[in-house]
Amino acid sequence: MVNPRVRGLFTLLDLRSGGAFSREYRTILRTQWDTPDRVRGLQFERLRALLQHAERHVPFYQQRFAEYGVRAADVKDFADFARIPTLSKWDVVENADRVLSRARRGAVTRKATGGSTGERMVFYRDARSMARNFAHVLRNHTWTGFTLGESHALLWGAHFDLRAQQRLANRVINFCLRQRYLDAFHMNRQSMAVYYQRLREWRPRLLSSYVTAGTTLSDYIIDAGLAPLEIPAVTTTAEVLFPERRDRIRAALAQEVYDRVGCREIGNTAHECGAHDGLHVNAEHTVMEVVDERSRAAAPGSEGEVLYTSLGNYVFPLIRYRVGDYAVAAGETGQCRCGRGLPKIRGLRGRVSDMLTTPDGTKVHGEYFSHLFYNTPSVLEFRVVQEAARDIVVWLRLREPLKQLPAVELDPLRRAFTDLFGTNVTLEVRVVDEIPKTASGKHRFTESRVGAVEQ
Repeated sequence: MVNPRVRGLFTLLDLRSGGAFSREYRTILRTQWDTPDRVRGLQFERLRALLQHAERHVPFYQQRFAEYGVRAADVKDFADFARIPTLSKWDVVENADRVLSRARRGAVTRKATGGSTGERMVFYRDARSMARNFAHVLRNHTWTGFTLGESHALLWGAHFDLRAQQRLANRVINFCLRQRYLDAFHMNRQSMAVYYQRLREWRPRLLSSYVTAGTTLSDYIIDAGLAPLEIPAVTTTAEVLFPERRDRIRAALAQEVYDRVGCREIGNTAHECGAHDGLHVNAEHTVMEVVDERSRAAAPGSEGEVLYTSLGNYVFPLIRYRVGDYAVAAGETGQCRCGRGLPKIRGLRGRVSDMLTTPDGTKVHGEYFSHLFYNTPSVLEFRVVQEAARDIVVWLRLREPLKQLPAVELDPLRRAFTDLFGTNVTLEVRVVDEIPKTASGKHRFTESRVGAVEQ
């Protein structure tokens, strides 16, 4: 039986979206259990409808398709779709007004994102597209064993998201879904002591958190000798969930940890199920391709760049859109052990712009450094920034009361960087009380400012 608060919220969402929310939510609760072939068929059906709309009503795609000899009617399968040129952030920044559909019904909401590269990108949504995305958010919550209407806490870091919660519509959503927020942007011992007590009082069935916020709170609980919270489910997002970070969250916060992938411009894209064997793509909402350097499908098990296509946003279509996310392509095509037929990825590996480059051109992603610092027990949090080809800065937050990294750990660390980047690389180690975050409150483990990729 649906909780009365939740039922009331669904009614309000339908009033705002012309019934789009309930239509999508009812559909995807059913289609997630379809066979992989049926899911793929529905996904392609929605994709073709989007392409036809873009061709008829979106000036940018009318010109782009004509330049490349693309016709929506000629896209008969996903192989044909892969011949459509990719879309960069710069394309959108330069052509935002022309990506906006001329066949709009009702008001559109203007949104913006800076992204990890700092580029301000404007995009648009209408009530229908926001409602469809929210349907997928709520479905993903249920994959953790959570029932809508149970207590849900969010350890969140984006100031614009936290400010948005003060609007009347979001206050209604939070009331109906019993959602409460903790500010992850500034976390210190005083605030974390308060957060720990609040979570004990609230007893949430689900906690949603940025990866770093969750691990920072976990470290505080462990170091302070406090009893684990044992929240039934914690979902993580925004940053790469390396295995050791999952272990730390489980030790202090969660009975089970579920990873999630999202993109502000696209919405929820993939989420882990109870099988914990990769992340299911929300295929009714998103086409998520993992491709090689030629934008062709990456081989199963190999790493590649992610291309996103939003199937639910007709007012501002993003087709084969590159944000620089880097993931591992899944190999299997059969039904998951959980019974869902939705496709999978093997997990996000970070941003292309987060790949550091050695003098011989080898790309090194954040997982290498995660394992490196995992074996450095004094380090709670790190950030590696490649300022120039031979200039690397390492930011460290250490366990109290340490003010500098002990030589027994610093010397092997320097050797590891020398082995990787060579003896001519300058390595500066900075110990700080708090590692700077991005404007959205996220933490970037690694960042390369060398040969930035256009995104």
